[in-house]
Amino acid sequence: MTQEKVITRIETQKKNPKRKSIYLDDQFAFGLNQETVYRYGLHEGDQLTQKKIDEILKSEQKRKAKEIALNYLSYRARSEKEIKDKLKKKEFLKTITDEVLSDLKRLNLVDDFEFACLWIKDRLEHKPKGERVLKLELFKKGIKKEIMEKALREFYPPKTEEVEIAKGLVKKREKRYKNLDKRVAQKRIFDFLLRRGFSYNVAREALSDWGEMEE
Repeated sequence: MTQEKVITRIETQKKNPKRKSIYLDDQFAFGLNQETVYRYGLHEGDQLTQKKIDEILKSEQKRKAKEIALNYLSYRARSEKEIKDKLKKKEFLKTITDEVLSDLKRLNLVDDFEFACLWIKDRLEHKPKGERVLKLELFKKGIKKEIMEKALREFYPPKTEEVEIAKGLVKKREKRYKNLDKRVAQKRIFDFLLRRGFSYNVAREALSDWGEMEE
């Protein structure tokens, strides 16, 4: 027969009024958020099996993990990998992390395709980068290749527009090198565009007003 433990005291914690200290058989057992206490309808005198205690503690861990994830999401959209990494850093079990992610995805709060689309649009608007660098950034965020490609097809501009984006960067950059020899400045801006992820051909076209580049 499974031995049950009795809740002998439920006490509000002084440092955090939203948390309760749970005493089992006159010994402090664990702390719970008041939300978990109410959800399980815990009262002094209740008898709990070890299975029930494990269930309550798992629920409390899931609540904590979800709270951390939601706070993390409040600053900007996150990929699944970012959420997983955040909760892993906080040392939550994989099973808890998976359940939290499943809940967030069901509520459309985490969506890797939507994340990729927002990432691309934000980069193009605030810090233009070429397709190659965008792919690398999205890869580091854990975005799968097929999702990445779909988002780029929908939101990355065609080559003609990409050249115009690169030309905009050239105009901003050329002021920095106005005192340099034209060829030296041209090479430095060309290298800058390549680092930003623009292709060789796009970078050359963006600098076409400067004349032909030396090979």
